[in-house]
Amino acid sequence: MRLALDLKLPADSRFLGATRKALAVYLREFGAPVPVIDDVILAMDEACSNVLQHAYPHGHDNMLLLRADLQRDKILIEVEDEGVGFDIMTNRIRLGEDGHLAASGRGLEVMRRLMTTVEVESPTPAGGTRLRLVRQLTSLGDQGARHPTRA
Repeated sequence: MRLALDLKLPADSRFLGATRKALAVYLREFGAPVPVIDDVILAMDEACSNVLQHAYPHGHDNMLLLRADLQRDKILIEVEDEGVGFDIMTNRIRLGEDGHLAASGRGLEVMRRLMTTVEVESPTPAGGTRLRLVRQLTSLGDQGARHPTRA
């Protein structure tokens, strides 16, 4: 079985709660275990939050596209915008004085820790950014499919 979901949403934080809930329901009904659902939802939320914070600094009434492709062996999430773009080479992991991730600027690192792969395309043909998040699974419902670097 495969489930594909495409959402075009206003780049507005008021829609993130409902988006998280909807994706969680689909993942649950598809048979994903709770720890996988939690990881995927958090990674998706970080990706959408990056759009809200960085993609459209000069305007309102902008959109983001969220794609979810649920398959037995993987979960794919894509978040795309038509904003100002993103330079992956200047994005550095910032650590606080205690050696932990800084409170801001940590979104990509959080996504990398939760998902199997994270790909950034910027600029896209439309000029914005596309984040492609993949959580590889043995099969949905297999709790042993967690990311290998996770404790």
